[in-house]
Amino acid sequence: MTAASDRAVFAVDIGGTKIAAAEVHGRHLLDRRQTATPRTGRGDDLVAAIAGLAPKHAVSAVAVATTGIVRDGALTALNPRTLPIENGYPLAEALETALGVPPLVVNDAQAAAWAEFTVGAGRGYRNFAFFTVSTGIGCGLVIDGRLQVGATGLAGHAGHTMSDPGGVICGCGRRGCLETIASGTALARRGSERLGRKVGAPDLFAAARQGDRIAAEVIASAVDALVNGFADLTAAVDIDCFAVGGGVGLAEGFIEALSARSLQLPAVFQRPIVAAKAGADAGLLGAALLFDGNFHLK
Repeated sequence: MTAASDRAVFAVDIGGTKIAAAEVHGRHLLDRRQTATPRTGRGDDLVAAIAGLAPKHAVSAVAVATTGIVRDGALTALNPRTLPIENGYPLAEALETALGVPPLVVNDAQAAAWAEFTVGAGRGYRNFAFFTVSTGIGCGLVIDGRLQVGATGLAGHAGHTMSDPGGVICGCGRRGCLETIASGTALARRGSERLGRKVGAPDLFAAARQGDRIAAEVIASAVDALVNGFADLTAAVDIDCFAVGGGVGLAEGFIEALSARSLQLPAVFQRPIVAAKAGADAGLLGAALLFDGNFHLK
C-alpha cells in the first residue's frame, strides 16, 4: 500500500480568474500549470477546464481548493461576481466522473490556512487565522489545531462580516461587508470615487507612496476595517496570530500599517499580524496536505 507521503496528489486551485494545478509530492509542487477560469456560469465548463490540466497518466488522488462555499462536495458561490456557477453544483461528483477518482474539495482560503498552519506562518500556534486580501477577502481558521469548515462550509468567511452598516451592497447580498471596504476591488472603487479618476489598487498604493493624501486615507480606512475585523474575531474565538497574504495584503507597507493600527486597540485585542509564508500556491499545497492528512468534509 502506498504511504500518503509517497503518493502524488493532483491538486487544483480554482479562482475567479484562473485555475492552477500541480502534482504535489509531500510538500513539493511539480509540473504546475494554469488556465483561465471559464466564466460561463456552467459548472460543467469548470470541470472540463480542470480535466484539461490533469496529467496524461492516471491519477490516484485529487484535491481541489476553490473559491466559494463547499458543502458535501457541492459548490455555491457566496459572491457570484467572483465565480459564476450554479448554486449547489455537484463539483466532487462531476470531477470523479471526469477524472475517475473521488476528490477532496475544500474552500481555497481554508486550504491556504491549513498550509500556513502546517508549514508557514501559523506553525507553533493553536488558534490561527489566515486572511488573503486580494480581489476579494478570504479567511481560513484553525482552532485548537483543527481546520474549521462548518456544517455548511461557511466557517471562516470573515470577508462577509459587517464592517459598515451604511455601506454599499456586497456581492453576497449583505450591506457593508468587510470585502466592500478593504479588498482590492473596494480600494479601486473607493479610490476612483475619491480621486475622480479610474485607478486600480496598485495605482492607489503608488499614489499614497508619492504623498497623495486622499489615496493614503482610502488605504487607512481599509487598514482600520481589517484591524477591527481581526479584533472581532479575536473576541469570538481568541485567535493567537493573524497571517495576511494576497496582492493587497502583501503590498509594501500594508502589514506594517495593520500592526501599527492594532497597537491602538485595547491590549486584550492585540495579536501578532504577520506576512503569510506559504506562497501564492498555498491553496494547492493546503488541499494536498489535507488529503494526505485524511481530512474529510462529511
